Amino acid sequence: MAFRQPNTKELKVIRKALSYYGSGDFLSHYALLVKEGEKKEVYAVSKELYGVIGELNPHYAGVKIGEVGRRFRFSLEGTFWLLRNSRNRVWVNERGEMLFLYGRDIFAGSVERASEFGENSIVFVCNRFDDVLGIGRSRHSSDALSNLPEDKVFVENLVDRGEYLRHQKTYLSF
Repeated sequence: MAFRQPNTKELKVIRKALSYYGSGDFLSHYALLVKEGEKKEVYAVSKELYGVIGELNPHYAGVKIGEVGRRFRFSLEGTFWLLRNSRNRVWVNERGEMLFLYGRDIFAGSVERASEFGENSIVFVCNRFDDVLGIGRSRHSSDALSNLPEDKVFVENLVDRGEYLRHQKTYLSF
């Protein structure tokens, strides 16, 4: 499949997601390409590379930042590369980091801090160095964290960087 530019609807969905997570200026530095297959994969390439893509007709180019449909779903590399602010993030301690990378959920006792978000929100799980470890779904709002017992699941693991090592499909998770 060849790359193409995102259509107006896809670009609107992507811009909305980027703006929501504080990365709206991303499109001023990089160009986006869509590769259609079973899913519409979105790749980011430098402006210089974008100019020669049509001539080369490569199978892959740039960094896959996500998939677009009715919503934009960030890939793990996309989250690591794009997210610059602390919106919808949970920071975990070392034990929580290890367990999360092994595919486990985040317990309230492993959370060092959390930004503001509601129940059933998509959240980005980070370690103390601000590295994005994966994506999860909150079972409780961030306001409820201080009242939860330490052994209560706070964030459900949807996809984590350990998926690559376990050879599982990452986008069937959510």
